[in-house]
Amino acid sequence: MKQKTAEAESLTAMPTVTVQAPARLHLGFLDLNADIGRKFGSIGLAINSHHTIINISPAENFNIQGAYVTDNMRLKINQICTLFYEKLGQHLPQANRSVAISVNSAIPEHSGLGSGTQLTLTLGVALAKFHGLSIDTPLLAKELGRGKRSGIGIATFDHGGFVIDGGLKPQQTVPPVLAQLNFPEKWKIVLVMDPNHQGIHGSAELQAFKQLPVFPQENARIISHMTLMQLLPALIEQSCDEFGKAVTDIQALIGDHFAQAQGGRYTSKRVEACLLQAQKWGHTGIAQSSWGPTGCIFVESDAQAEQLIKQLETFAKTTFSEDEAPVFIQTSADNHGAVVESSM
Repeated sequence: MKQKTAEAESLTAMPTVTVQAPARLHLGFLDLNADIGRKFGSIGLAINSHHTIINISPAENFNIQGAYVTDNMRLKINQICTLFYEKLGQHLPQANRSVAISVNSAIPEHSGLGSGTQLTLTLGVALAKFHGLSIDTPLLAKELGRGKRSGIGIATFDHGGFVIDGGLKPQQTVPPVLAQLNFPEKWKIVLVMDPNHQGIHGSAELQAFKQLPVFPQENARIISHMTLMQLLPALIEQSCDEFGKAVTDIQALIGDHFAQAQGGRYTSKRVEACLLQAQKWGHTGIAQSSWGPTGCIFVESDAQAEQLIKQLETFAKTTFSEDEAPVFIQTSADNHGAVVESSM
């Protein structure tokens, strides 16, 4: 009885923490050749359409709950918690590790929106805040095994916006951020999502990277040139068409390199058909995020996004069966990153 009272007092003295993190688009790699010492280097953007939201509160027994929790997610959460306490919370008393983890929203898994990194960072930051630990996001990502190829999800977690990272040197764990810029608020992004398809992930992704041919050095130079002299200037000068053209051209070089692993420039034929149709209608910026299947189209305004979605819905009705049609979502950039709240 005395022990229960002490536990109750201990539980009431611990905070409740909620962390909300935005999804991200991964728009391409700068240098998959790596002949000058750094590999990858990524281009990406935080978006408002999907979030991972996790709440942690004191509990007498460790538990995981929430309508979004799949068996796979439960396994991942247990693995993240185990790593957190092994790497960062070794000194914490076992009794204090009994927390209630509630997943209130989740980014769709294997859709190309960065669900794995955001789940890891959201949970990691929530645990750190709950236990009163001051740990910066890059260290958290390193210890919890994120950022092995891209630093976009780490940077967008902290700051949101449009991000370019500088890739990894050998033995480096988290790439440096080269640029982080607010994305124009009036610009919109139309997501093209295929609920019947998943992007390559897990062991298949690792195998794909091993089997891909050497990326042509000349293409890495072209992508870096376009990023520095076309993509970034267009973003700063807020020229949506020029920004979109740069994204599309970079995506063509990346997509063709990954084609043998993902079955074409785009991993979902239904998403590909919608992106190419949008291009025929005059939209210059089309892309697949990461391994897909989610595609995206950059437009200049709410009105253009609304009109494009109506056109795409009509196109989908005449092209796909009802149960195979992609889903179209209008979204915008997230320019602030994760939100952390705590209360006693």
